[in-house]
Amino acid sequence: MTHAPADALHELAHRLLSPDDAARWLGMLAPGLRLAHAGDGPPAGRLGGLPELPADTPWPVWEGNGPLSHIASLDCAALAAAGDVGLSLPGSGTLLFFLFDGRLDDEDPLVDPADPETRQGSQVVYVPAGTATHPHPAPDGLRPYPEVPLTAQAGLTVPADDAPSVRAAFGEVVGSRDWRRHPVNARAFDAALRALDPDPRGARHRVGGHAMPVQGAVEWEIAGTLLGPGTSWQDPRLADEAAGLVLLAQIDTDHEADMMWGDVGTLYWLIRPSDLEAGRFEEARFTWQCC
Repeated sequence: MTHAPADALHELAHRLLSPDDAARWLGMLAPGLRLAHAGDGPPAGRLGGLPELPADTPWPVWEGNGPLSHIASLDCAALAAAGDVGLSLPGSGTLLFFLFDGRLDDEDPLVDPADPETRQGSQVVYVPAGTATHPHPAPDGLRPYPEVPLTAQAGLTVPADDAPSVRAAFGEVVGSRDWRRHPVNARAFDAALRALDPDPRGARHRVGGHAMPVQGAVEWEIAGTLLGPGTSWQDPRLADEAAGLVLLAQIDTDHEADMMWGDVGTLYWLIRPSDLEAGRFEEARFTWQCC
């Protein structure tokens, strides 16, 4: 689940893995952007603060429950300038992420990806470049999160052990007893991989690439939601749906922004590539995990 420069990952794979395993492992890596509080990359957006919305765009709400909190605003042009994000994002404009986070009613109800009736509790809004906007005042009683600027850093991302791309690369051995003894799961390889992370203790915000799950690959959760309640884990459609999803953004617990998702958890928004290319950001699906 590391985010690191391509040359470092290639050197590591060829040094510690067989040529065949190195080729398989490198083939499943995906470009993405790490969002950090400070760094060498250009400004990419911010956490928290008041969202910049057009005058005719109301603050997002979950009907019957209340207003959503503004989580992040990301500058699409700045993301594109930072490097390969691995997504067909618009070349300009702003993506705004909102979530009903339970602060107004003691965390009840929660946005549950398995419950379609809670879907309105998470919304992604796209504002095209050139649109006249203004900082929208927060609804009564909803305290904005502290504003924290973000910079973007390009690199390659490594999938979680149970991600769909891992099974596609290494086959049915994934998840078996033999998989636990496979060279890509060896202590030496894992330790060397983690050592490449430039900020292993920092908040892990990301756009594109592979998600960094807390409790297992998030693609399976979203795929089950898209296929409908009650979808069996043995349903052959599940793997295809999971493999077809891409990470739009993940927002980690962040103490500077006063964001705590459950017990040090992470928020995730995934989307089908066809919806992304068509600009249907309302089709982005949300899930979250915590310890």
